[in-house]
Amino acid sequence: MDTSVHLFLHSSEEVSNLNDAYQRALTSATELLIVSAYLTNWDSRTTLNPSCERFRMIVGKDFGITRKSACEAVLKWIPARHKVHFRVADQIEGFHPKAVFWREADGQAYAIIGSSNLSLAAFERNYEANIALPISSADFDRAQLWVDEMASRSLPISPDWLSTYQESSSRGGSLPKSGKKKQVAEVLPTRLPRPTGAVAAVRERRKQLEQYRGNREGLIKLFRQCSAGRIRSSTFYAELPNYWGGEVGGRLQGKGWERQGKSADFRRLAESYLKIVDAKPTKRDDTVVAEIDRLAYQRNPARKAFLSEMLCLEFPELYPVLNQPVQRYLSDVKFRGSSGMSEGARYLDLALRLRLSLTQNPEHPAKSIAELDTVIWLAYPPT
Repeated sequence: MDTSVHLFLHSSEEVSNLNDAYQRALTSATELLIVSAYLTNWDSRTTLNPSCERFRMIVGKDFGITRKSACEAVLKWIPARHKVHFRVADQIEGFHPKAVFWREADGQAYAIIGSSNLSLAAFERNYEANIALPISSADFDRAQLWVDEMASRSLPISPDWLSTYQESSSRGGSLPKSGKKKQVAEVLPTRLPRPTGAVAAVRERRKQLEQYRGNREGLIKLFRQCSAGRIRSSTFYAELPNYWGGEVGGRLQGKGWERQGKSADFRRLAESYLKIVDAKPTKRDDTVVAEIDRLAYQRNPARKAFLSEMLCLEFPELYPVLNQPVQRYLSDVKFRGSSGMSEGARYLDLALRLRLSLTQNPEHPAKSIAELDTVIWLAYPPT
């Protein structure tokens, strides 16, 4: 365990070893948080630790200094499951941090804090001062909450964002000569539909959510029995209508998944679902990505329509349902996530954009993702 403090002083005449500290963070972190006001350069030669379970990287876009080429380099470098966590502070004014926080396998946490942005100038010619030091587990947890708050107001970097982002003509981290802030296009996560009858549909959805809450205890018990192997998948499937849909209500979408889903391994699906339900709030999004990816690898046919509805019912503010109307809606608004995302990352990307969309549209009848789902069904009915 390295408990020493390192001071890095850099100038055009004196080269610091700051890059070594970054190399250690990337190769040793099991949890890694990077925030930088600007991103103008990225060295892709160092591979991220394959055991890094939690990753957040947020960069700023003020003055148009962040470079598209650097963002594209990160998107190529970053593993598929973490692409959704490379974000731009698109909806944050005054985003100016320069810090790295990470935790290693032995539990020790560290930080790099100072004046350097992620730019070539910061590592080659600028006058910069930075410090790398061990921090307590409590301070790392504080940093994690701080970064997560920023991440909740940031947008995953993707082709649609890069296509509208305007770079400044200056490079290397300097402000435009005019001294005026360049107007940079901001991207609304998605355009929300407002069909006739949306208010009534939202009222009906709220009744369905109330029905689910009445059925929840029995449904969660059924999941736990299946996860523990006390009942078979076939029994789980047969008993589902006692707690979801049919006469008891609380089902959001129509029939359809049963044809393929009946043959699903519900024990594996129940294990994944309960990991998500039982996860700490700060770990839930990462758990969703990991478990959907695991079920995708297993080719579990119930991982989309069924599991996504269970998540939407349990966490109506956080996760959407994946179904034909939603897919038609995404096609209509030309939704594009970053290429190469894992299945779980694509699902979280959609969830993040819908969360931001609702925040930016306070007058919309829907106040949660679960309520927005029924408005989408009304606007894009299944064919």
